[in-house]
Amino acid sequence: MSDAHEHDTGAAFQQRLLTQDQNREREIQVKAIEALLAEKDLVSTALLDTVLDSYENDIGPLNGCRVVARAWTDSAYKARLLENGTAAIAELGFGGLQGEHLVVVENTPQTHNVIVCALCSCYPWPVLGLPPFWYKSQSYRSRVTGRPREVLLEFGLELEENIQIRVWNSTFQTRYMVLPERPVGTEQMTLDELTNIVTRDAMIGVARVEPEKQQQPGLSQRHVSDMQGPVALPRRSGELQFQDPWEGIAFTLAVALCEQRHYAWSEFQERLIAEIASADRQQPETRPTYYESWLAALEKLLDAKDILAQTTINSRVRQIKRGLSLRRTRLPFGIRPWPDDGAD
Repeated sequence: MSDAHEHDTGAAFQQRLLTQDQNREREIQVKAIEALLAEKDLVSTALLDTVLDSYENDIGPLNGCRVVARAWTDSAYKARLLENGTAAIAELGFGGLQGEHLVVVENTPQTHNVIVCALCSCYPWPVLGLPPFWYKSQSYRSRVTGRPREVLLEFGLELEENIQIRVWNSTFQTRYMVLPERPVGTEQMTLDELTNIVTRDAMIGVARVEPEKQQQPGLSQRHVSDMQGPVALPRRSGELQFQDPWEGIAFTLAVALCEQRHYAWSEFQERLIAEIASADRQQPETRPTYYESWLAALEKLLDAKDILAQTTINSRVRQIKRGLSLRRTRLPFGIRPWPDDGAD
């Protein structure tokens, strides 16, 4: 691969980096909470995976969904978008790294567009988040350019023979995004409703927008995604940014319990605001990170709502530590895999 085609992945969310021991402590705390909630049948691996997937794959590309919905409802904006994608997308406040030269191609009844990066994984981060794993796979990259109809069929998209398929190869200089066809019968939908039916895969071109197949966003989803100010979620190019695995699990635990109506999102957010305000009063070298504040807010809310007592969490943490000390193995519960950190 040529140097000209390589691209920077962008700087990580700037915050105090925890040491390995500190991360281990937080990992044990999160595992204790997850195990206790699972024992009470309040969460499951499937539920947590579903919640995290919705944020990584739906909320991440939300910027692009908003661009599409705007183009569907504003013909003048659509014309600007197709003429100069970068400038039109910037009108909505999106742009930056991996989106400096962005071209939008429109699907029509006669033409269906698909995007790929044949050499690596160049991708329009500002509007689609980070690329899905299959987009980066050698199988997709090598086959979609020569056999697009076959590849699309594998995604469940069967196109009529008279529809021309155009494959656009993203590069370091130019990235592409598909403007899907607006489905028939959506004329009365609001801008927000249209935004909700657009999918990442439709903006890549491996799917069509099909409102009847879309799941409605969860109870808390928009509230979580739209948090602003000090409590805004750490992001990079539209995607959630987790420095360590425990952060992602802490995030999904808080959201999943809200989705299950154990508390309102406003209750958790109030706790998080208080924890961040407290953190801001501490010295930078000891100031809790965003997700340390998130975890503290979750523990206090669980205690206050009589879901899990803080003493119960503390007891399980001590139990896990004793087990680790005796056996020197990774965390014993087996609810979810954790990276090998050399503890064996």
